[in-house]
Amino acid sequence: INPGDPRVGTAEEVCERVLQAAKYIPIEQLGTTDDCKFPPFENDQSTPRQIAFDKIRALLEGTRMAEEQLMAKTTNKDSK
Repeated sequence: INPGDPRVGTAEEVCERVLQAAKYIPIEQLGTTDDCKFPPFENDQSTPRQIAFDKIRALLEGTRMAEEQLMAKTTNKDSK
């Protein structure tokens, strides 16, 4: 999630990036965050507050989606 980009990414895009990262980073060490502080929280009005919250929502939902998929793979692997 790039706070400087006005486009709000989707949860699906976030999920896909997390799944890609999981190929190279152990799940226990993998996490998600934005690139930097969101401007609305820095008294900079260049990014509307609602867009910042929409980006945070996409980040949370995408992370949840990826977590579910990664945990399902881990569970399936453990049961074999």
